[in-house]
Amino acid sequence: MEIPAVVGKFATVVTGLVIVLDPLAIVPVMAGLTAGRDAREWRRLVYRVIAGATVLLLFFTVTGTWVLRLFGVTLNDLRIGGGLLLLLVALRMVVEGRMGASKEEDERAAIVPLISPLLVGPGAITAAVVLAAIHGVWFTALAALVSMLICLVLFLSTRVVQRVLGESGTNLVTRVMGILVATIAVSYIRDGIFSSLKGFSRL
Repeated sequence: MEIPAVVGKFATVVTGLVIVLDPLAIVPVMAGLTAGRDAREWRRLVYRVIAGATVLLLFFTVTGTWVLRLFGVTLNDLRIGGGLLLLLVALRMVVEGRMGASKEEDERAAIVPLISPLLVGPGAITAAVVLAAIHGVWFTALAALVSMLICLVLFLSTRVVQRVLGESGTNLVTRVMGILVATIAVSYIRDGIFSSLKGFSRL
């Protein structure tokens, strides 16, 4: 295959992964976590989220559905479980204006749901598995690394968003995003339940 064709295919795979990862939808949530943090703490949080998400995405890219089958877990199970976790986080964001009761708890409460299912959700896992089957594991793994690098750049830019909004604006955005995160959580749960019911009806 010619080099331009390879580059074009690689760009297509990266674009597809970035779309399903949807980091822009998470930027306001990340901005809500900047309040009360210095630049070093903020960068550490971003790096931990990106590192965890990268490991998780590469894990499913390489192993595919084998691990899910090993533990008897389906994508619908991930949707329902992840949706319930997101719903709890969303309620705290709306009520308290943050993910945790303190800065330390806020960070612990934020990292897991930000990694999955917000960033690496069922859609991203499915896309990674399908793309690996079509384009090859290592080609897709490299594309996954590039897509996560793009997410890193976007997340680091949220400091600018926080400066523009200020503390009160950030608090408002966090509460509004909590409502949006709750709708995403409900959609995950709904899709998981409906897909499971459709599967049962075919038996």
